Amino acid sequence: SSGINAEYGDVAQFAEEKAQIVDQETEKDIDLTLPGWGSWGGAGVAPPKKPQKKFIKKAKNTEPRKDAGLSHVIISTKKNRKLDAHLVRHLPHPYKNRSTFEREMRQPIGPQWNSVKAFRNMIKPSETILDGHVIEPISVPKGFDKVPKRTRKAR
Repeated sequence: SSGINAEYGDVAQFAEEKAQIVDQETEKDIDLTLPGWGSWGGAGVAPPKKPQKKFIKKAKNTEPRKDAGLSHVIISTKKNRKLDAHLVRHLPHPYKNRSTFEREMRQPIGPQWNSVKAFRNMIKPSETILDGHVIEPISVPKGFDKVPKRTRKAR
Protein backbone atom coordinates (compact mmCIF):
# COMPACT_ATOMS: atom_id res chain seq x y z
CA SER A 1 0.00 0.00 0.00
CA SER A 2 2.90 2.38 -0.62
CA GLY A 3 1.82 5.57 -2.36
CA ILE A 4 -1.59 5.48 -0.69
CA ASN A 5 -2.36 8.13 1.89
CA ALA A 6 -1.88 6.82 5.45
CA GLU A 7 -5.45 7.93 6.20
CA TYR A 8 -6.84 5.19 3.97
CA GLY A 9 -4.27 2.48 4.63
CA ASP A 10 -5.57 -0.02 2.12
CA VAL A 11 -6.58 0.08 -1.55
CA ALA A 12 -9.72 -1.96 -0.86
CA GLN A 13 -10.82 0.44 1.88
CA PHE A 14 -10.28 3.41 -0.46
CA ALA A 15 -12.26 1.71 -3.26
CA GLU A 16 -15.10 0.98 -0.81
CA GLU A 17 -15.17 4.60 0.36
CA LYS A 18 -15.16 5.85 -3.25
CA ALA A 19 -18.04 3.51 -4.15
CA GLN A 20 -19.99 4.82 -1.14
CA ILE A 21 -19.41 8.46 -2.17
CA VAL A 22 -20.38 7.74 -5.79
CA ASP A 23 -23.55 6.00 -4.58
CA GLN A 24 -24.48 8.99 -2.37
CA GLU A 25 -23.90 11.56 -5.13
CA THR A 26 -25.75 9.79 -7.97
CA GLU A 27 -29.41 10.63 -8.38
CA LYS A 28 -31.86 7.75 -8.13
CA ASP A 29 -35.47 7.21 -9.25
CA ILE A 30 -37.95 8.24 -6.54
CA ASP A 31 -41.06 6.11 -6.00
CA LEU A 32 -43.93 8.49 -5.17
CA THR A 33 -46.56 5.74 -4.95
CA LEU A 34 -48.59 5.94 -1.75
CA PRO A 35 -49.56 2.56 -0.32
CA GLY A 36 -53.32 2.06 0.02
CA TRP A 37 -54.33 4.86 -2.37
CA GLY A 38 -56.67 3.65 -5.10
CA SER A 39 -57.78 0.51 -3.27
CA TRP A 40 -59.57 -0.54 -0.12
CA GLY A 41 -57.47 -1.20 2.94
CA GLY A 42 -57.85 -2.76 6.34
CA ALA A 43 -57.91 -6.19 7.99
CA GLY A 44 -59.39 -8.98 5.92
CA VAL A 45 -59.50 -7.05 2.62
CA ALA A 46 -58.16 -8.93 -0.38
CA PRO A 47 -55.39 -7.23 -2.37
CA PRO A 48 -56.55 -5.62 -5.64
CA LYS A 49 -56.74 -7.85 -8.71
CA LYS A 50 -55.19 -5.34 -11.04
CA PRO A 51 -51.73 -4.06 -10.11
CA GLN A 52 -51.49 -0.58 -8.69
CA LYS A 53 -50.06 2.09 -11.02
CA LYS A 54 -46.66 3.27 -9.82
CA PHE A 55 -45.72 6.94 -9.78
CA ILE A 56 -41.96 7.12 -10.22
CA LYS A 57 -39.99 10.32 -10.64
CA LYS A 58 -37.10 9.48 -12.97
CA ALA A 59 -33.60 10.68 -12.10
CA LYS A 60 -32.00 13.16 -14.49
CA ASN A 61 -29.44 11.78 -16.91
CA THR A 62 -26.21 13.30 -15.64
CA GLU A 63 -22.85 13.35 -17.36
CA PRO A 64 -20.33 10.80 -16.10
CA ARG A 65 -18.15 11.68 -13.11
CA LYS A 66 -14.72 13.17 -13.77
CA ASP A 67 -13.13 10.40 -11.73
CA ALA A 68 -15.12 7.57 -13.36
CA GLY A 69 -12.07 5.99 -15.02
CA LEU A 70 -9.65 6.80 -12.21
CA SER A 71 -9.62 4.26 -9.39
CA HIS A 72 -7.01 6.10 -7.29
CA VAL A 73 -8.73 9.50 -6.87
CA ILE A 74 -12.03 11.04 -5.72
CA ILE A 75 -12.94 14.26 -7.52
CA SER A 76 -15.73 16.20 -5.87
CA THR A 77 -17.63 18.65 -8.09
CA LYS A 78 -19.80 19.97 -5.28
CA LYS A 79 -19.69 23.71 -4.72
CA ASN A 80 -18.47 24.62 -1.25
CA ARG A 81 -20.69 27.48 -0.07
CA LYS A 82 -18.47 28.23 2.92
CA LEU A 83 -15.69 29.28 0.56
CA ASP A 84 -17.94 31.73 -1.31
CA ALA A 85 -17.37 34.35 1.38
CA HIS A 86 -13.63 34.26 0.66
CA LEU A 87 -13.83 34.64 -3.13
CA VAL A 88 -12.63 37.92 -4.63
CA ARG A 89 -15.43 39.46 -6.69
CA HIS A 90 -13.62 42.62 -7.87
CA LEU A 91 -9.97 43.39 -8.51
CA PRO A 92 -8.45 45.05 -5.39
CA HIS A 93 -7.05 48.61 -5.58
CA PRO A 94 -3.33 48.42 -6.30
CA TYR A 95 -3.67 45.78 -9.04
CA LYS A 96 -4.16 46.74 -12.69
CA ASN A 97 -4.98 43.30 -14.09
CA ARG A 98 -6.06 39.87 -12.95
CA SER A 99 -2.84 38.03 -13.77
CA THR A 100 -0.68 40.19 -11.48
CA PHE A 101 -3.18 39.78 -8.63
CA GLU A 102 -3.27 36.00 -9.06
CA ARG A 103 0.55 35.84 -9.23
CA GLU A 104 0.81 37.78 -5.96
CA MET A 105 -1.79 35.56 -4.26
CA ARG A 106 0.02 32.38 -5.34
CA GLN A 107 3.16 33.46 -3.48
CA PRO A 108 2.75 32.67 0.24
CA ILE A 109 3.84 35.34 2.73
CA GLY A 110 4.11 33.30 5.94
CA PRO A 111 7.35 32.54 7.80
CA GLN A 112 6.89 28.82 7.03
CA TRP A 113 7.66 29.43 3.33
CA ASN A 114 10.09 32.38 3.53
CA SER A 115 13.11 33.23 5.61
CA VAL A 116 12.45 35.32 8.73
CA LYS A 117 14.25 38.33 7.20
CA ALA A 118 12.24 38.12 3.95
CA PHE A 119 9.00 37.62 5.90
CA ARG A 120 9.61 40.73 8.06
CA ASN A 121 10.49 42.71 4.95
CA MET A 122 7.24 41.63 3.23
CA ILE A 123 4.99 42.62 6.15
CA LYS A 124 6.82 45.84 7.01
CA PRO A 125 4.49 48.87 6.73
CA SER A 126 5.25 51.34 3.94
CA GLU A 127 5.40 54.28 6.36
CA THR A 128 6.52 54.33 9.96
CA ILE A 129 5.86 57.11 12.47
CA LEU A 130 7.80 57.54 15.69
CA ASP A 131 5.96 57.40 18.99
CA GLY A 132 4.72 60.82 20.15
CA HIS A 133 4.91 62.33 16.66
CA VAL A 134 1.87 64.45 15.73
CA ILE A 135 0.01 63.32 12.61
CA GLU A 136 -1.43 66.23 10.69
CA PRO A 137 -5.08 65.82 9.65
CA ILE A 138 -5.97 65.43 6.01
CA SER A 139 -6.58 68.82 4.42
CA VAL A 140 -9.93 69.39 2.75
CA PRO A 141 -9.73 70.02 -1.03
CA LYS A 142 -10.98 73.32 -2.43
CA GLY A 143 -14.72 73.43 -2.94
CA PHE A 144 -15.44 71.10 -0.04
CA ASP A 145 -14.92 73.68 2.67
CA LYS A 146 -18.54 74.83 2.50
CA VAL A 147 -20.70 71.88 3.45
CA PRO A 148 -24.42 72.70 3.36
CA LYS A 149 -26.18 72.11 6.66
CA ARG A 150 -29.17 69.84 6.72
CA THR A 151 -32.35 71.46 7.82
CA ARG A 152 -35.12 69.52 9.39
CA LYS A 153 -38.61 70.11 8.20
CA ALA A 154 -41.08 71.25 10.82
CA ARG A 155 -43.76 68.72 11.52
